[in-house]
Amino acid sequence: MSRITIESIEAIIVDLPLKRTQRFAAIGADSTAVVLVRVRTSDGVEGIGECCTPSGPWWAGESVESIKLMIDDHIAPHAIGHDVFDIRGFYRIVDRKLFGNAFAKAGVEMALLDIQGKIAGVAVCDLLGGRQRNALPCSWPLATGSAEAEIDEAERCISAGTFNIFKLKMGFLSPEEDVARACAVARGLEGRGSVRADPNESWDEATCKWALPRMVDAGIQLIEQPLPRWNLEGSARLSSSCRAPIMADESISTPRDALDLGRIHAADVVSIKVMKHGGLGRARQIADLSLAMGMSLYMGTFLECSIGTAASMQLCATFDHLPYGGELSGAHLVAEDIAIRPARYEDFELKLEDGVGLAVEVDEDRLRSLRRDRTHSTHTLGTAVG
Repeated sequence: MSRITIESIEAIIVDLPLKRTQRFAAIGADSTAVVLVRVRTSDGVEGIGECCTPSGPWWAGESVESIKLMIDDHIAPHAIGHDVFDIRGFYRIVDRKLFGNAFAKAGVEMALLDIQGKIAGVAVCDLLGGRQRNALPCSWPLATGSAEAEIDEAERCISAGTFNIFKLKMGFLSPEEDVARACAVARGLEGRGSVRADPNESWDEATCKWALPRMVDAGIQLIEQPLPRWNLEGSARLSSSCRAPIMADESISTPRDALDLGRIHAADVVSIKVMKHGGLGRARQIADLSLAMGMSLYMGTFLECSIGTAASMQLCATFDHLPYGGELSGAHLVAEDIAIRPARYEDFELKLEDGVGLAVEVDEDRLRSLRRDRTHSTHTLGTAVG
């Protein structure tokens, strides 16, 4: 036992404006909210973490409000006094007291690893197996519903050198409109940008039978979770027939999910996300299991701000093979961040920052003006995407 123990845990809801409306299959949003987690030790070291859900509980049942409640009332009382280096013991305690709630647990574990890195003088990626990369090719979400507008947005990103991989968020239009839009964007960016598609569980197999070949013919290079998360057999049929890789996201949250997907080859690629897996360490375990089952890895996101993005990038740095890159682009979508040093996108990649722990710090002034219980606000809207 290290005898460096948890003295306090604080969960703060922060509301962040977005640069433009972000659409998902079930919802659209002009802002997002995150939970900043601050863990302080008995000897004065502070670790930070971030919990982020994609604009509400529609994706996994958790919201920023429920996350804060669970941390305040059901995690912190059992974690206070616990050894900050005993993360296995932390999970053993909170898993007994609290079923599920992976997002809330992930935020606290993130802060504990930040503390460990600061005490040991190393980056979190070194605690998770060692650095294999310093950058990640990232995709940018296209989610307006207008092919013309999305081609224009993509071209601005290409010109700025920030992104040349794009993922179409789908499911909020009819399948016919969505497929026509996807084909138009892929053809409009041919030779300049790679395009993927994410229907967010919106289609059935009959729709996929005619939609997927048309999109692949137009140049769509990867298709994410077209079927409901429970339909693994259907996804296996798609994986065996589609000429583009099928990626699982909603279908894989636990180690059991990775086994189930791999046994019937229900996906070619899996999207690894720190929040849905319940933490950085558990995400690393699921990534290793997925690789052992013959599936490729992709670094997914819930559109975190720069704090959660830095944490995901620490995990991503331990992956030596990411054939389709990832999408840690949330920090570029928020109009205002709460990190002193925002995530850095250069040469079409997200860069891994040097430093100990998560290598990211909170901007206290921004936090005061953006936290939900603030007494004043100074944030602005309307920053251009590029």
